[in-house]
Amino acid sequence: MSEVNIFGVPWEEIVNWYLAQPIYGQILVLVGLFALLALAVVIVYYVLKGVAYLVYYVIKGVYYLLKGIGLLFYKLFEGLYYAISGKPKKKEETIPQTPQPSTIPPEQISNLIRQNEIRIPTYCTECGQKITESMGSLLSSRGVAFCFYCGKEFEIRAAEQPNF
Repeated sequence: MSEVNIFGVPWEEIVNWYLAQPIYGQILVLVGLFALLALAVVIVYYVLKGVAYLVYYVIKGVYYLLKGIGLLFYKLFEGLYYAISGKPKKKEETIPQTPQPSTIPPEQISNLIRQNEIRIPTYCTECGQKITESMGSLLSSRGVAFCFYCGKEFEIRAAEQPNF
């Protein structure tokens, strides 16, 4: 007679059947058991994750529902208060303020337009070195500067307006 374990399964018969299999059969049974175990773990993970999402969104929905109901009662009682008391309702008038255009003298506008038309190079065409900040400031202020590395002269001229 075979012994019955706690779960009511005769383990001795299962072990005898497993040991009666050839070695590749035993390996395949182990691989199958591990695959089933991994599948069970994945299924449990996704079921728990789905339940967690469901609980989260149900609680979030109930929160927004209660918040909306509270806002409804607030607005209702606020309207009743102003209707019963006869006081005018305070309206918050927010007038969108447009920024006041800054008054720039015409000389500065023409200077800004001229500065925007000037393009200062970023690299020396002779030696390929990057033009330094001091050289860029000399170019923008004086219109002429020399490369610190090779001595090439750079001259900036404002773009001339075409005559149409």
